[in-house]
Amino acid sequence: MGMSKHDAYYEPDDYDDRSDEIEERTWELMKAGGEYDPKNVHKVLEALGEISVDTANALQDVIDTNNFELIGRKIMSIAFDYLERYAQEQAERGF
Repeated sequence: MGMSKHDAYYEPDDYDDRSDEIEERTWELMKAGGEYDPKNVHKVLEALGEISVDTANALQDVIDTNNFELIGRKIMSIAFDYLERYAQEQAERGF
């Protein structure tokens, strides 16, 4: 006899959720000195070279403020997001 809808509500299907492990591995890959280190100048330059038109426009808007702290934060945010995406892809391939 199959599971009733009532039982299914309380007992979700078994699935292999490795999101915590993937997140942890992603952070490990992004640590200082790693291949996906957002504090590495070469990786920052790589990230800036790959930005979309929308991201470039957003960066230009920040540059136009002449607020160097905001500019730096925006550049580091772009690098972080770029490298996090690739680190996460690498972490997912490991599982």
